[in-house]
Amino acid sequence: MNEYSRPFSTFAALIIWVAGSGLFAQENAAGPLYAPGLLQCFSPADKAGGADCRIARLVALYSPAGSTPSPFLDAGPLEVEWRGFLDIDLADDFTFTIEGRGRFTLTLAGKKIIDSAGEDLSKEKPVTVELENGKIPLRATYSAPAAGAAELRLFWSSFDWQREPVPPMVLFHDPADKAARESAALRQGRELFARLRCVRCHSGIKSSETSMPELSIDAPSLLAAGKKFHPDWLARWIENPRGIRKQATMPQLLHGAESRENARDIAAWLSSLGKPGKVKPAASPEVIKKGGELFADLGCFNCHTLRKAAAAGDEEADRISLRNIGDKWLPRALEEFLLDPDRDYKWIRMGDLGLKAAEARALVAFLLSRPGDPLKTQILKRPPNPARGRELVEKLRCVNCHQLTEEKKQTALLYPATNNIAALKKGGFKGGCLSSSPPERHGIASFGLEKEQLVNLRNFAASRLDSLGRSSPAEFAARQMRRLRCGACHDRDSKPALWPTLEEEVAHLLEQRTDPETEPGSPQAKFSVVQARPPLTWTGEKLRAEWTAKQLAGTLDYELRPWLRSRMPRFPARAQGIAEGLALQHGYPALSRPLPKSDSEMTRIGKLLSLRDGGFSCVSCDGVGKKPPEAVFEVPGTNFMYAGERLRREHYHRWMLDPSRVVKNSRMPQFADDEARSPFTKYYGGDARRQFEAIWQWFLEGRDITPPVK
Repeated sequence: MNEYSRPFSTFAALIIWVAGSGLFAQENAAGPLYAPGLLQCFSPADKAGGADCRIARLVALYSPAGSTPSPFLDAGPLEVEWRGFLDIDLADDFTFTIEGRGRFTLTLAGKKIIDSAGEDLSKEKPVTVELENGKIPLRATYSAPAAGAAELRLFWSSFDWQREPVPPMVLFHDPADKAARESAALRQGRELFARLRCVRCHSGIKSSETSMPELSIDAPSLLAAGKKFHPDWLARWIENPRGIRKQATMPQLLHGAESRENARDIAAWLSSLGKPGKVKPAASPEVIKKGGELFADLGCFNCHTLRKAAAAGDEEADRISLRNIGDKWLPRALEEFLLDPDRDYKWIRMGDLGLKAAEARALVAFLLSRPGDPLKTQILKRPPNPARGRELVEKLRCVNCHQLTEEKKQTALLYPATNNIAALKKGGFKGGCLSSSPPERHGIASFGLEKEQLVNLRNFAASRLDSLGRSSPAEFAARQMRRLRCGACHDRDSKPALWPTLEEEVAHLLEQRTDPETEPGSPQAKFSVVQARPPLTWTGEKLRAEWTAKQLAGTLDYELRPWLRSRMPRFPARAQGIAEGLALQHGYPALSRPLPKSDSEMTRIGKLLSLRDGGFSCVSCDGVGKKPPEAVFEVPGTNFMYAGERLRREHYHRWMLDPSRVVKNSRMPQFADDEARSPFTKYYGGDARRQFEAIWQWFLEGRDITPPVK
């Protein structure tokens, strides 16, 4: 049997977008047949109000008491339904189990195989059924308890694998389903409303701690624009943002014959804010070469291209071109930006890579050393007028989004939001910024929306603005993983990372680098150790949400995988929301239970089991506190002192029983056979589960962990 089910390589694939997530869909000549994920529909238990559907990766749910998993429904007990198909590669016997509380049913191929209810569904008897190969119609229902959290997780096992969550790689739905299409349209409209910062100019939307997080999206500070940007680039950007970058969310506010002159006036005034730093001497060839290596090693090419910007609609269009970056940034300002990307723009998509000053200098030297495209000369009717530019900035209400003066003065300059949402609703949101016709006067924002986007934004604004007051962390995580292009560096579900497909673009930057022969585990080993990045399929089940939040925020006090040349970017503004959302997607609470104290006797045995002689040889690849790994082959493991604070115990045990089942082609050996027995019968009679638990108890020593002694 294949790793999970029928491989995607046996079907043609196309990329579709459903509920804010990038998904592969199987297709034939008539169009898509199946898309990953199940259609998950919610309805109030009291049947009051409507229903809402979205695409879910798993049959899993966690919703804290007093909250709602759907932003389109009020908090309260819910009825949940999952429907779609379970893809089985070969006929076999499969055993299903559940965890959680409430009532759950599972129907496969029209036959109900689970119908259980209670406060602890893990106590329900496992159900084994024989299933034929192919896509089997699946329907699951869940009724949340009247009080407390809603919690549900579905597992399966077979002769070929131990108990695991039913994986996303075998769950599919019909993308032509009306509810799926309506869900995608509604959620796209909601995301656009928040991402385009509509609330900055329109009143009637109240924000709170429970609101959609993106309502707080800021915009780049222009307080020191003259210190950062070339005036000519500023003018061209202000005149037509999407003429420079297809992905721009900055609206075009200037229209008509005077647009170019007006943009020049505004740029002239902005350029007076801050003074450019001194020009540094030209960088040496060695520094430029180092910058090129960094560009390749850090994976900058996954979000940026050194080629010309791709045309709209091209699959490359989402990568931002750096070909003419020298037209925008002043060199010293670009260095400062790379050292602290979110200093002046908290919600920027550019992650903080923790660069050192010398690295930032090298990257800037490399980027600015490359030839760009010559700018076309623009003929102006008159010289730029900074005073008039300031007046235009005020009239256009640029200060509603951008910081243009000190904080205390900024508040006084803010224009009150106009055009109350209620008034716009009467007109069906068909005028002004959402008009189908090109704007005829200055101040009307043109976002360059496609027809479908415009329709979805209008429909959302006219019908479901109430949803902005409710947040769904699970959906937030899905949106942000797409926005931040996490799939560029990491595999997830059946979708491989983009990184390997783009490496050829930058291979020439590494051709002359000599990788020293070093002993794996040494500080220089990053040149010779396998550079694999962890997949994200099981992140919400694998990692404690508190740890994930610190990792994403960049507040960990250690580097987990120091041998990697690539680095995990930091996204402080999004960290907590993504971490919570990933946990909820997998049916786990965002707040993990406190770690218990370790069992001293099991800890003693766990240490012995980690030894190279008479044990699993864990210490060969993994460090223990200050003691480095003893004999790394290809790739080291993470330090055991961080295991307890980082991992969920459930995932740890699943991983230990069959690593390659969790991560395809894992280099971690499998130490247990199909009956969960190990060769070391001296400990617990060879019971691998108890042996792995003994190692886990050792991990619970945390930062105080001590290496084993023979």
